[in-house]
Amino acid sequence: MTTLVIGANGQIGKQFCELAQQAGTSIKAMVRSEEQALWFNDHGIDTVVADLEGEFEHAFEGCDQVVFTAGSGPTPDRTKP
Repeated sequence: MTTLVIGANGQIGKQFCELAQQAGTSIKAMVRSEEQALWFNDHGIDTVVADLEGEFEHAFEGCDQVVFTAGSGPTPDRTKP
């Protein structure tokens, strides 16, 4: 069973990915850039680059469940780059 983690590069998402992987769960981390994917790849976690504001259906391929940890940032008016 593979879990897609949307918002994996955030504080909660990254912690979830680490803990779930340690527990033996197969994780696919959804991140916004190849640069963000590097940390996950270095830790043996599969990644997919996708943007919530665009097309991201491909991110779900091979996944059985989803954990959504994406947030808007520290303030409501903050825009992600």
